[in-house]
Amino acid sequence: MKRLSLFKIGLILSIIGAVWIGVVFLEAEKVFESYDLNPSQTIILDVQLQDAGIGFYRILIPDFAGDALFIQILDPNGNILADKRIETKMAVNYFDFEYDGKYVLKATNLSEDLKIVEIEFGDTNSSEMRIPGISLGIGLMLIIISTFRKLQNYRTAQPEEKIS
Repeated sequence: MKRLSLFKIGLILSIIGAVWIGVVFLEAEKVFESYDLNPSQTIILDVQLQDAGIGFYRILIPDFAGDALFIQILDPNGNILADKRIETKMAVNYFDFEYDGKYVLKATNLSEDLKIVEIEFGDTNSSEMRIPGISLGIGLMLIIISTFRKLQNYRTAQPEEKIS
């Protein structure tokens, strides 16, 4: 029977951890919408978030031409958690939330042109990523250790020195 090497065990643990993290993130509460924003128009997008954690929003402006978009995140009490001026084609930002309730994203078109905007807004489910993160970390450490051991035992042949 063939024995698994430290490298293969690390690779398997890393793959399992990465896939598990992806599945946990995909199962998180989030909404995805696409809008046509007229000049100075503001849209409101909300999502119900539970407990405390880390939320995120991803903004994509497919026909970006240097014009800005202003984003605000409000908690259930109407307090501003984050505000950001988006001046790139795509932006991903995170915010901490502490309460159950409806969190609101407001997006305002600051340009003088119609903008198509795709917004993804929700929870990262970061509290459920600890165990898969540990699996991924252990797998990567095993890969590093096995690679270091291989390199430590690696010898290169040196050509004989010619003195003339």
